[in-house]
Amino acid sequence: MIKARSSVENMTAYLPPLEARRGLIRLDFNENTEGFPWASPGLPTELVATYPEYGECEKALAEHWNLGTENILLTDGSDEGLLVVGLTFIEPGVGRAVITRPTFALIRQYLQLVDAQLTEVPLTGGLEFDCGAIAAALGGANLALFASPDNPTGAVLDQDCVINWCRNFPDTLFIIDEAYAEYTGKTLVPLVRQRENLMVLRSFSKAWGMAGLRLGAAIGPKRLIDYMRRVRSPYSVNGAAVATVMNLLKRSHEIHSAAQGTMARKKWLTGEVQQRGYRVHSGGGNFFLVSVGADARAWCDYCRRQGVLVRDRSSLPALSGMVRVSVGTERENRIFLDALDAYRRSHALIFDLDDTLVDCSQSYARVVSELVRRYSGTPLRDGELNALRAEGGYNDEWDATQELLRRRRVAVTRQEIAREGESRYLGIAAKREKWNLSDDIVARLRLRYRLLVLTGRTRAEYVPVWGEHTDSRFEHVWCRDDFNGLQPKPAPDMLLAVLDRMKLEGAIYIGNSVDDMRAAREAGLGRVAVRSTTSDRALYDAGAEYIVDNVNNLNEVILV
Repeated sequence: MIKARSSVENMTAYLPPLEARRGLIRLDFNENTEGFPWASPGLPTELVATYPEYGECEKALAEHWNLGTENILLTDGSDEGLLVVGLTFIEPGVGRAVITRPTFALIRQYLQLVDAQLTEVPLTGGLEFDCGAIAAALGGANLALFASPDNPTGAVLDQDCVINWCRNFPDTLFIIDEAYAEYTGKTLVPLVRQRENLMVLRSFSKAWGMAGLRLGAAIGPKRLIDYMRRVRSPYSVNGAAVATVMNLLKRSHEIHSAAQGTMARKKWLTGEVQQRGYRVHSGGGNFFLVSVGADARAWCDYCRRQGVLVRDRSSLPALSGMVRVSVGTERENRIFLDALDAYRRSHALIFDLDDTLVDCSQSYARVVSELVRRYSGTPLRDGELNALRAEGGYNDEWDATQELLRRRRVAVTRQEIAREGESRYLGIAAKREKWNLSDDIVARLRLRYRLLVLTGRTRAEYVPVWGEHTDSRFEHVWCRDDFNGLQPKPAPDMLLAVLDRMKLEGAIYIGNSVDDMRAAREAGLGRVAVRSTTSDRALYDAGAEYIVDNVNNLNEVILV
C-alpha cells in the first residue's frame, strides 16, 4: 500500500474558502478589493485582484479526461507536480526512488531536494527505456518516476511495462510525467482509477501553448491526490492560467490537431536535417536530437547568431555532442535549415596530410633514417625521431633531419637535406604510402563541412604522389610553399591564412602531431588528433581536444 511520508500522514490540508467568492463583497482575505483595471489589459480586474478559484476548471478537466474531480490536482506547471510528489511520498533520507539517466533535469533535482535515495537506470544505447533493467531496480523502491516521452531523448515508455510494474510492485508508486503526451497520442490517464499505485502528471506548457502561464495537473487515485493536496500551496496556480485553459478546453480538438501538425512538420524537418549529413534521434516529443559532435557548442552559438535558439545537451550522460531542436512553424523550420546551410558554407574540416590522411610510416621516416646514417655515419635510435617530434617544432621531415644531425655535431644545410631527401622520397613514396580516409566518410563529411587540406609538404612533394587523388576529394589543398613568408606549424600563421582566404568563421583541424595541435590551438580552432607515433599525453598537452585511433574514426567526434 502506498503511504505518504509520516509528516504528511499527520497533516490536515489547508482549505481556504476558494470558491464562489466573486460578485460578493470580499472582506475576508485582505485583498485590494478595487484592484487596478489598467494593470493587466485584457484581463478582468476581478480575475487579477482576487485569489483564484479552481472548482470549475477541475470539473472541466475531469470531463476532458473522463475522470472525477477528486482525481485531479492543479499544479503550477508539471514542475510543481514533480516537487509535490517528492515532498508527499519520500521520507527524507529513507525513501528510495528509481529514475532513468538521462532524463528531465528537475526529476533528479527535486528528488535530491527531498533527500531521496536515488537509483538511476541508464537508457539503452539507442536512447530508449531499458524495461528489464528498470524492473530489476524496482524492488524495495518507494517511488519510480519516469517522463514519457522523456526530455531530452524523446524516449517513450511501453505502456504494458508500466501496467506490469504496477501489478508486480504494489508498494511502489509509479509517476509518469506525460508533458508531451499530445504529440504521441498515448497516455496512461484512463488507468489511474484502476491502479492504486499509478499517477500521471500533465502539462499545459507544450501542446496547449501555456508555458508563460504555468499550469499542470496531477492525475491519480483520490487517496493519493488527497495526500498531495495537503502539501501543494493552495493558491499556486494563477487565475489567468485557469481562465485560459477553460477557453482552450472548449476547442480541445484544435489543440490535438495542431499537435498532429507539429509532428508532421517534425517528420519533414528531421528528413531535411539528415539530408545535410547529420544523424538524428527523433523520439516521441515535439523535438529531436541532432548528433553534431565536437563542435556542438560552436554550432549552437552560430545558430544563435543567425537568430535561432537550439539547446546543447552534450554535457548529459550518453548525449555527448548532441543538440536538442524543437519543431517550430514552417517558417521557423526553414530559417533553422538556412542556418545549417550557412554553417556549412562558413565552417570547415582542415586535414593534415602526412600520417593523418596518408600513412607515411614507410616513406618519410625511412628517408630521414637514411639521411641521418649517410651524413653522420650513425643510425637513428629506436624512437628517436618520434621523441624529437613530440618536443614540437620538428614536424617537417627536413627540419627534423637537420636537428638530428646537429645533435650528432654534423652541420648540413636544410637546403641540401631537402634536395636529397625529396629525391629519395619521390623514389619510394608511390609504393610505400597508403591513403587512410574512406570515400564514404569523405562524402558524408562533405555534406556538413567544407573539406580542406593544409600540409607541410611542398607542392613538389605533394603533386606527384597525392595531387590527383586528394584534389578530387577536397575543395582545396594548401601546401607549405603557398604561404611565402609565413611561419610553418607550430605557428598558427598558415591556418589563419587558410581561414582568411577561404572566408571561414571557424574550423576543426585534424592532425597527428604536437605541432598540428599547437598551431590549431593558437589559431582558435577545434582540434582532433589522430594516433600515430606521438603519445596521447603529449597530444593533449599540445592542445588536442579529442584523439581517435584512425582518421576513419572521426565519426566518434564528428558524429556523421
